[in-house]
Amino acid sequence: MKKVLLSAAALLFSVYAANAQESVVKEAKSAKSDPVKAAEILEPALVDPSTANDPETWKLAGDFQKSIYDGENQKLYFLRNGLPSDSPVDTLKLGNSITKMYEYYLKCDEIEQAKVKSGELKKPKLRKKIVKVLADPSVRENMYVLGGTALNNGDYANAVKILGLYIDTSKNPIFETEDAVKNDTLVPFYAAYATYAAYSIKDKDAVIKYAAVGKEHKEEGFRALWALAELYKSEEAADSVQWLATIKEGVEKFPTQEYFVANLMDYYIQKNKVDEGLTQIDAILAKNPSPYFLYVKGVLQYTKQDYEAAIKTFNEIIAQESDYKAEAYSKIGDCYFFPAQVIVEENSKLSMDDPKYATNEAKIKELYEKAKPFYEKAKELKPDNKQLWGQFLLNIYWKLNKAEYDALEKELGY
Repeated sequence: MKKVLLSAAALLFSVYAANAQESVVKEAKSAKSDPVKAAEILEPALVDPSTANDPETWKLAGDFQKSIYDGENQKLYFLRNGLPSDSPVDTLKLGNSITKMYEYYLKCDEIEQAKVKSGELKKPKLRKKIVKVLADPSVRENMYVLGGTALNNGDYANAVKILGLYIDTSKNPIFETEDAVKNDTLVPFYAAYATYAAYSIKDKDAVIKYAAVGKEHKEEGFRALWALAELYKSEEAADSVQWLATIKEGVEKFPTQEYFVANLMDYYIQKNKVDEGLTQIDAILAKNPSPYFLYVKGVLQYTKQDYEAAIKTFNEIIAQESDYKAEAYSKIGDCYFFPAQVIVEENSKLSMDDPKYATNEAKIKELYEKAKPFYEKAKELKPDNKQLWGQFLLNIYWKLNKAEYDALEKELGY
């Protein structure tokens, strides 16, 4: 008897709870003239099983968010057209209403489609109405505009949220008949920027997710691969295999982007695979003979200690009157200066009475004399970039001309 009473009480409670949530829905509907308040009233119904499994509940929740969105969007329209408005646009409110509107309408569709599949409903009743709102070009446009604004303002979390929604929903089944959404060519473009935003807040999963889409954009896709490579290089998600694969993909897809080429060549140098790097840079130069890539080739040749070839390459850059002219002059200087350092090191181990010591000193001076005008030219072209010539010239002047040494030492502030 006690068990029967408990069961009856449980049944009574569930009926009471269901009635309570239905009352919440009715109350929310009656407050629809104030959609913000109505949305707050409806919130308990979105989590209570008695109403949360009803697509109409989610449709209503989406409707309230649409009303909030419409109010802010009208202000935005006035602003864009130079018309007076009672209050300024609340872009945060506008963005939140879009994201919630999408969330609630899509949940409505998901539940309704499940009921159709189970046989509980013969056919969906709400999808057409929902699609009409969500596929509206002005709504989609506002999504990427707001996401872009958040990105420009440094609000990366919100940028990922809004741009991510724009990207993710383009492949949602609800848009199966909406070609404009399914084939939206702007999706990869904004995915590239969403990847950057995700990297900025160290959201590893979002970086990987949106990079897969963003890297396919022909112009801006490099941003996605850059963020992905930086992620794999970071302490939080270090992965040397994926880093190298991403850098190589960047070189292949965006051969004009210096970041990928520079990192790949540095990898070849670090791993003592200079010949492989030279083969790669020659292939890149065949498509894009830019001064920077020529400079990279020269550095690889220099690293290989093929100084004659390196000097020839650096002279090609000088002949082009490019921005890398000072760097080219400096590297030609290196082609003489650093071989001299090998001899300097050797002499440090010899007695000054050793005949070879004097021979070596003559070689050092000869190489310094050859290096000197190239460093001086680099100094003339880029006097503020002391890394190109400062310490090198100081060492050379110490050996060749003490007066020049004293003057340079003073100039450098030592």
